Amino acid sequence: MGILDMLNPALVLKLRLIVYGILIFFSFFIFVGTAVMKDKVDIDYITCPLYLSRNYKSGPDSNCDYPMAISIIFQLLYLLFRMGTLVLVLLGKFTADMVLFSDLAELVYVIVDLSAFFLIFIAACILSAGTNETCDHIDCNSKYFEDSYSASKAAQAGAWISTFLWLFIGICGFLTLWRAGKIPFLSGGGAAKSDPSTTGPDSNQPPMETPPYNPDDPPKY
Repeated sequence: MGILDMLNPALVLKLRLIVYGILIFFSFFIFVGTAVMKDKVDIDYITCPLYLSRNYKSGPDSNCDYPMAISIIFQLLYLLFRMGTLVLVLLGKFTADMVLFSDLAELVYVIVDLSAFFLIFIAACILSAGTNETCDHIDCNSKYFEDSYSASKAAQAGAWISTFLWLFIGICGFLTLWRAGKIPFLSGGGAAKSDPSTTGPDSNQPPMETPPYNPDDPPKY
């Protein structure tokens, strides 16, 4: 298995805590940068300096509101909940047999992680494309847009870094579930494969028995 064998529950738990913490940090780049970008435009009637035309006509406010809302919902509130529950497990305050850590819940978390990747990717595209179009039509380094442009670059950086982090942690979670055979619509995971030496027609070995449940086995998070 190679890389898949490295994705044990303990390693995945540590990776999640690290990546979630970094994502929370970069969430401030996105929503604070976008808010400052809107506030620092020295032209009163421009409420969102993305996709500006040559006559300084701006696009809808949703171009700026969307990145802020997505970063707050997924990269702040959701991740604070996830980190809080995982830390409580490490501290022994929560047990791994709780419904929050069931196989179904874990599948839901992976789906949310991959959905967050897609939504943050859209936010990064809006910020980058909107800023580029504005700078194609006006001078973004002028006194009216200089501070707003700097804030926009910070928001873009946070959004693109977050995009790749979401993709990484989503793939790690998916591969971990697939390897354990916990994805209902997919088969062939590492845990689901059987040893042909014990199942072939010429095998003289008795069928393998399922080992008893060991409460000390590491849980999947």
